[in-house]
Amino acid sequence: MLSDNVISALKADVHPPLYFLLLKVWVSLFGHNERAVRSLSGLFYVLAVLALYSLARELYGDELALLSAAVYACSPLAILSAQFARMYALLSILSIVSTLLYVQFWIKGRTNPWRLAAFVVVNALGTFTHIAFFFALFGQIVFHLFYQRTRFKKFVVAICLSGIPYLLLWAPVFLRQLGTSGEAVAWVKRPRLSMLSDILFLYGGVIWLVLPVLLYVAWRRRIKLWNEARSQPLPFLLLALTIFPPLLISIIKPVFNSRLAIVGLHLFALGVAPFFRHMTAKYVLPFVLVLLTGAFIVTVRPTSEACDNRSLSTYLIQNTRDNDVVIFTSLTRMPIDYYLGQTRSRNLFEVSFPSEIDRHPGYVGRITEPSRRAEFEAEARDLVTKIRAMQKENPGLRVFYLHGFNPEMDELLERLLKEEFELLPDQEVHCTDAPYLKTISVYR
Repeated sequence: MLSDNVISALKADVHPPLYFLLLKVWVSLFGHNERAVRSLSGLFYVLAVLALYSLARELYGDELALLSAAVYACSPLAILSAQFARMYALLSILSIVSTLLYVQFWIKGRTNPWRLAAFVVVNALGTFTHIAFFFALFGQIVFHLFYQRTRFKKFVVAICLSGIPYLLLWAPVFLRQLGTSGEAVAWVKRPRLSMLSDILFLYGGVIWLVLPVLLYVAWRRRIKLWNEARSQPLPFLLLALTIFPPLLISIIKPVFNSRLAIVGLHLFALGVAPFFRHMTAKYVLPFVLVLLTGAFIVTVRPTSEACDNRSLSTYLIQNTRDNDVVIFTSLTRMPIDYYLGQTRSRNLFEVSFPSEIDRHPGYVGRITEPSRRAEFEAEARDLVTKIRAMQKENPGLRVFYLHGFNPEMDELLERLLKEEFELLPDQEVHCTDAPYLKTISVYR
């Protein structure tokens, strides 16, 4: 089947399959180049802006719908998610549509059975997108239980039906993934105040530059901003019920990071929009936000890092020869191979050390356990022996060793390489900002 290899890879990872299945269909239609791959998230971003506009119209009418959509569209988190070949933009649009259908059916009372069915389907799709979507559902459940309580039985039935496909099709996989979840989320840190500040910046972006103007206008016109917040409590309550539970859980077991806060981004946009109701004319502030965001992107857009995946692939193309060996010691192999595949002009022997890394696309595995050290020492010896045999057939062979992310593990192989080959210090490359490696060492 079309999706078999995707499903197999995801079962070894920690993510549900929906986005990656959609991406596979997308690239089969539009190609595998970087622009095509990223454009799917861009499409979800555009659809999310339109969906949020519809949701804001339900809550506020036309007056604040455009401003709410502009706040979302100009959010750094939404813009970043539109560029990632990841599930975050899809996660966001499903969260928005779920909230929209909830508002229409249970708050506005438009009890069309097709709308109820759509609510179930959208929620089911959300559960197959990312585990963070369950926090959005949790927020709706608690809000409905304590604040809404209309058509309660239908709500309970809809929520139960929303989770049944996941329970039947993916929950057994998820239970197996829990066994490796400690490794997969080992990079996630416990929340601190800095995470809250990161989330606020990623949510608001340039909106914070307009905040002093808002406070000045409120003071001049004697506007009580607290009354604006109280006039429509739903966004703030849903946002708190969606974001704070995973933050609290992460104090004990880190499972949440700033990117996952995108499940509540639309609620933030809906929550802050009424504060700016009295500032200016209907179209002026959205235009200002878009203009400031565009200027910000142009002026601070980072240039390509010397050791990002695209640059590393370019480095390998320019500095390697056919039959050279490239050893990866972290998660860089898959993205570098993607860029190499676009312009491959070398026949390289690529290998990961330890080979455990290649078994799961999103984390390195149990490679730091002391009990496995003897296993990895043997693997390192076998790899160096194999490279030495290759060099006898190809005397000009060089070894490019990408390492530094796991120093204790890297040392096992580095020691053997130095014993068997000559290190070329003048060709060594040091990476200061790369997330998965620190050094490229070259041996001959």
